[in-house]
Amino acid sequence: LFELINPSPGMTMLDIGIGTGLFTLEFSRRGVSVSGIDPSEKMIAIARKRGLNAIRGEGEHIPFPDNSFDVVLSMTSMEFSGLPDRFVSEMVRVARPSAAIVVAVLNLISPWGIKRRIKGLFKENIFNSAHFYTFWELKRLLWRHLSLVNVTSSVFFTPDPPGILLERAEAIEHFGKKYFTPFGSLLVGKGIKKQKVGTTIEGP
Repeated sequence: LFELINPSPGMTMLDIGIGTGLFTLEFSRRGVSVSGIDPSEKMIAIARKRGLNAIRGEGEHIPFPDNSFDVVLSMTSMEFSGLPDRFVSEMVRVARPSAAIVVAVLNLISPWGIKRRIKGLFKENIFNSAHFYTFWELKRLLWRHLSLVNVTSSVFFTPDPPGILLERAEAIEHFGKKYFTPFGSLLVGKGIKKQKVGTTIEGP
């Protein structure tokens, strides 16, 4: 995500599903002015204690005006939305012209996605109601709303990997990104807000 967003001081970013803010805090430490929304008041309270600007809100109804942010990020939040097109269109609405929109979701076709689905058969958990995406599904969704869409992935480990794999983490990730992009456990898509005038770039 840092490579895709290239955070810099003065940049404004909205994090949809900020949670406790632990992840977003890393962007704030790089000088990014971060705001976040989350439906959980308890998580918002923790994020605020970490010095982040967090308010209650949902991705389908973002409580910010049009053209407010340089980057709009959703990190493993869209899986819980029953209206993904509305979710992405709201991200686009609050993004400034040519702003980056970045969506990260859990991959259905990955060891982690499969493990969570199997666990859900035997024990109730929050992921039972989640919609995990495939590489191609996420790509089609983003192309409906954005220009210059690129989808990549990461985390090519099985759950609870042995130490010998962790020792070779960097090599495994590099190999996976090059040859097995559709199957990384975390899918990350990035696109640019389309311009209202002039030619737009069409996708598949």
